Amino acid sequence: MSQTELTPDQKGLASLTLGEVIKQTKDNFPDPKYRPQALYDSAYYHQSAIKVGKHKVWLTADGIGTKPELAERMYHLTGDPTYFENLAHDTFAMVKGDTDRFGHFLLGVANIVDINTADPIVIDALAKGAKAACDEGCFAMINGETAELGYRTSGYGETRVNWNAVGLMLINPDKVILGDKLEPGQPIVGLQEKTIRSNGLSKARAIAEAAYLQKLGFASKTEYFLKNLDKLVDEYEVYGIQGYEIHFSDFMEDSEILNFFDKILGHNFLEQVLLPWHEEFPELAKELLRPSNLYGKLIYEAQGGVDGPKNIEITGAAHISGGGVPEKTKRMVEPKGLGAYIEAVFPDPEGIRLLLELNRDLPEQLVDDRSACMQWNRGLGFPIVTPTYNEVDNLIEMAHSLGQEAVIVGEIINKPQIEYHGHIWKY
Repeated sequence: MSQTELTPDQKGLASLTLGEVIKQTKDNFPDPKYRPQALYDSAYYHQSAIKVGKHKVWLTADGIGTKPELAERMYHLTGDPTYFENLAHDTFAMVKGDTDRFGHFLLGVANIVDINTADPIVIDALAKGAKAACDEGCFAMINGETAELGYRTSGYGETRVNWNAVGLMLINPDKVILGDKLEPGQPIVGLQEKTIRSNGLSKARAIAEAAYLQKLGFASKTEYFLKNLDKLVDEYEVYGIQGYEIHFSDFMEDSEILNFFDKILGHNFLEQVLLPWHEEFPELAKELLRPSNLYGKLIYEAQGGVDGPKNIEITGAAHISGGGVPEKTKRMVEPKGLGAYIEAVFPDPEGIRLLLELNRDLPEQLVDDRSACMQWNRGLGFPIVTPTYNEVDNLIEMAHSLGQEAVIVGEIINKPQIEYHGHIWKY
């Protein structure tokens, strides 16, 4: 059995395939007065909302991905449940960032926690983190579900968690940020991100595992497993009839051994072999676990709230998550056939810096500078475009007053391409 890693574009196409159901089911409710109305219908988005007076309400959903594994590892290593407190920021940041990117207003979230067994200490840590994230983001926890799923929730150690959320948003049609007013020469202000957020963690884990195997002298996870399997046989002193030590590899091909375990477990066995790399690189695990930034307060203030006059005009914004700056900025500018020139003003978050350092020492590097830009934010979490440079100083001053680092990072260009970190992505 094998699993192919999807590119950001492939993941986007998978979302669009399911997104077609939005269009196909919008007329299902019997009373047409209350049926969803199309918000956007483009190559990237199919979104519908319910009209409530002069405003609309809309739901969005997202999840934390595989980041809980980092908390599981550190909890297993140290016994400290507070590592789980950071996860709410990451779960809710995925919902909040997509809300802010369109100029919508997040009223509250409903969350779904899947856990193998409801450890009260871990649940308490999740709850504390949820309260802190809601307070910082100025939205409410509306409802939720905690499901004990046993073996169906995989991960590392004795307590394993997955976390998703649905956001309820209020939309003022006069304040929606669609990118339809973008023009060449408009300045881009960047908000700094100091964490990896919840994106590109599969690649991060691959680098950490490769570095761990290299340190132990193994060429691959397969070799690591087979050698440890033989070691287990040796420890139990299994001997043949003539007194010779017996190893699995003496009477089975490596592929036969792996296929045997795949068949017994019903899935790719090696995929579930989680190496204890965090024991060798605990600082990396801690840095990758740092909570995501929440940018919503700045967008709320710039928009003048739901009904007040706008304080700062915004023509475009992007939430830098999966696909990095090239993919997410492209979504902002592509509808008008424009591009963006963005300088690498902010340093890499410490977790990303450590990953790139480990990657450089690998015999076969898993990322280069260009592909790293397509995996991670590289320090730019949320670019915002204003009509002219006149609004920039006010936006930066407002950001600083709310504790956000913000500077001019580039401008909109009249070419269908994204320039970032010295690389060009054309579309």
